[in-house]
Amino acid sequence: MTKHADRIIDELKAVGVTGFGMRKFAIKYLHKVIHENEHIKGVVYGRYSESGGPGLSEGILVATDLRIIFLDHKPGFTKTDEVTYDEVFGIKRTTAIFSAVALHTRLGDFNIRFANSKCASIFVKYVEKRRLETSAG
Repeated sequence: MTKHADRIIDELKAVGVTGFGMRKFAIKYLHKVIHENEHIKGVVYGRYSESGGPGLSEGILVATDLRIIFLDHKPGFTKTDEVTYDEVFGIKRTTAIFSAVALHTRLGDFNIRFANSKCASIFVKYVEKRRLETSAG
C-alpha cells in the first residue's frame, strides 16, 4: 500500500469506520478519489435508492476539509458526485437501530440508510460545523 492509502485508512478509522465498513468496495476505492492534500473528517456508509432504480445500492458520503463526496463503487462501475459546503442547505439524521442521513444540496438530495450510528453522528456534526462557517464567512 502507498503512504496515501495508509493515511486514508487511518483517517477512516478515526471517524468511526469499523472493520466491516473497511471491506466495502467504495471504502477500498476511496484513496483514488481523495487528493493528497485532502483529509477525511466524516464518513457515512450504507444503502441508498437510485432514482428510478430497483432496490437499494451501497454508497458512501465523505466529508473532507475541502468538499463532500458521494461515492458508489462496484467492480466495473463507479459513480461520484461532489459538492462544496456552500452548496449544502440542510442535513438530517434519524436514529433507531441504525441511522439514516439525508444531505440536502443544490445538486440534489443524498439519502444514506442503514448507516453506522457513530459514523453518522461524526459526519453530521462536521457538516453542520462547516456549513455554519461557510454561511458566516
